[in-house]
Formats: sequence, C-alpha cells, structure tokens
Amino acid sequence: MFGRFNGVVFVILLFITSFLGSIFILIPFVPLAWFAPKMWRQCADRMVGYWLTFPAPLQSLCSFVFGVRFHVSGDLILRDEPAIILMNHRTSRIKVRLALSLECSLQNGSLATHNRENIVKSIHYFIEDLKKLPGGGWAMGCGAFIFLSRKFERDRHAMESIIRYYADAGRKYQLLLFAEGTDRGTHAIEASEKYAKEHGLPNYEQVVHPRTTGFNYLVDLMQGSMIMITDNYLTKVYDVTVAYGDHIVQSEIDLFKHGIFPKDIHFDVKAYDISEIPNTEDTRGNWLKERWFEKEMRLRKFYDRTQEKKLTPSGKGYQWPSTMTGGGYIAAFAFWILSSIMWIYFIYYYTALKMYVIISIAFYMYAHIYHNGVEFLVIKWFYMRNSVEKTRAA
Repeated sequence: MFGRFNGVVFVILLFITSFLGSIFILIPFVPLAWFAPKMWRQCADRMVGYWLTFPAPLQSLCSFVFGVRFHVSGDLILRDEPAIILMNHRTSRIKVRLALSLECSLQNGSLATHNRENIVKSIHYFIEDLKKLPGGGWAMGCGAFIFLSRKFERDRHAMESIIRYYADAGRKYQLLLFAEGTDRGTHAIEASEKYAKEHGLPNYEQVVHPRTTGFNYLVDLMQGSMIMITDNYLTKVYDVTVAYGDHIVQSEIDLFKHGIFPKDIHFDVKAYDISEIPNTEDTRGNWLKERWFEKEMRLRKFYDRTQEKKLTPSGKGYQWPSTMTGGGYIAAFAFWILSSIMWIYFIYYYTALKMYVIISIAFYMYAHIYHNGVEFLVIKWFYMRNSVEKTRAA
C-alpha cells in the first residue's frame, strides 16, 4: 500500500502502539502484581495477548494493509496443554518478532483452540537486547517472556526461575524456541558449515544446524526433572516449518530501505506427544537434528518449485484459508490507530498525563536497572506475597 515506505510505516506504527499500550493498558494493572499476583498474571497475559494476536497491529497491518497471506497447515496446537514450539529462523530479529506474532495468530482460531490468555512465550538465543526496547520490550517483560543472552550458565537461571513461576502461577504456556539460535546470515552459515564438518554432518542450504543444549535443558525443566513442578507441565512438542513464497526479508535494510514484505508466508505444524521424545540428552539431541534434516529437505523441495510454492501438510493435514480478512482485522487496525491518536492528544494537552507517562517510564527503567526486567520484579513480588500469605495462614 505504501510502496518503499512499507517498512517505515510498519516500524513506526509498531513502536507507537507498543509504547502507548504498555503505558496506558498495562501500567494500570501493575498493582495487581503485588496485591493479587495470579490475577495480574491473567490480566497481563490477556492484555499482551490482545496486542500480539487478534487485534495486534502486526497481524492486521501485514494482512489488511500490506497484503501478506498466511498459509497455515498441519496439526492443531492445543491451548490447554503446555508445550514447546520449535521453529526455523531464516530472517533477522525484526522478522523474528513478526514470526512470533504470526505464531500467536496460528493459535487464534486458525490453527488451534486457543484463548488470548495462554499466549506463546518466546525463547530465543539472541533476543535479550529486545528487553531494552521501549514499548515492545516492556510489554514482553510484563508478559513474562524469557530473554536469553546465549550464555548458557547465565540463561539457565533465567529459564529455571521463569518456568517455575509459570507452573506456580497455574499458567500453561506454549514456549516458542528458535533452536538454531540465530538467523541464516553469513556468520551463521560459516559456523554451521564448520560444525557440520567437525561432526560429519551435511551442509544445509535452507537452515543452520540446531543447538541442542538449550532444547535439552528446557525439556528437562518442563518435565520437572530439575525443579519441583508438576510432572505434566510438558505434554507436546510442535515442530513448525516456516517458508516464504516470494521475498525472503533477510535484514532490516530490506524492510526499512526498500519496504519489502513477503506476500506469502507458509507455516506447517507437526505435533509430537512427549512420549515420542527421547529421554536422554544424546538421543533427544539426535531427535532434534533429525527434525532439522527433514526441515532442510522440505524447504529445498519448496524453493525448487517454479510454480505455486506450498508445503505439504504434516500430521492430520489440516489447511486453513490464506485470506485473513473481515471486520475483526479492520476493527483491530482502527482501534490501535484511533486509541494511539487519542492518547497522544491527551498527553499533549494535559500535564497530569505527561506526569503519568514519566512515572510509567521511570517504573520500567527501575525494573530493568535494579531487577533485570519487569518479569523478575513481578516474580519477586509473587513469591514475597506467597510468603506473606503463608505466614498469615500459620
């Protein structure tokens, strides 16, 4: 719709809606994080889920404004079962955020029986920088997303704390893991080829070899073998293959400078019951490598096609319409645009709202500087409140 300015419009609207939403929608509920921690978790998940899924500007922008078609096939993702969602990671970090939002959309009636409270939580080995982003990073912190630094000894404590918190708060989530740890850029390709040569593995053209350490640790955590949580906190592993029918937006430059958006994005999902996943680290790591080999073969076949490109549906073979239109998307787009205009207008004319915005920003900065993010401040309050209530009960 906006030609080469598509990328600029996309980023501006994404920033404005996330920034204002984190201040005017999430901050009013923050007191619940102390006074009613479980209610906070429910409210925060619902608010962040509303932004990421059905009324998300990402989905409505890409579908309604930029004309992106989502081709979804494969197995259902079940909302009431905690799970790990594995996904290949072809493109840059901005496109990772798009992939996350699209993954949430897969669970919003097109690929799953899903409500907006049990939103997908993102785990990605290079996503920690996103925590610092005003707006989007704040909202993901309120949503208790897991930010990793690619330093396992540091990351393992973050994963353990947050997953225990998920279970103790009585929330069941699907955790989105980019097992490759990075996009398929020049450095990643070189590292992948070096790894393949050292371990006698084939070189890949469409994916890079997955990292098995984080996947193994996450499975062990969610199965309760490393921390005391319910034994059934992991019931499924979903393998999502992502392919682009025309343009592959490899970097932010393609998005910003040229305004290039893919017109067809394909998602195919294969569900595995936890009983199908090996129990030991070595065999589980080999299982993950086998899935990535299958991904490579599927994607080669997909990109070799000269005519209509599509992924053969996995599992039960469900397929959904690629056209995502209707009043809901128009209403979602209108809500965020009109709400943002209204918030900006009131901020400009009312001193009290200026002070409110400053206080809200100060809170997010305090949480990041002194607690490493809103998610860890909320976790601290959660266990402090539980301790107070246990003391009163005694």
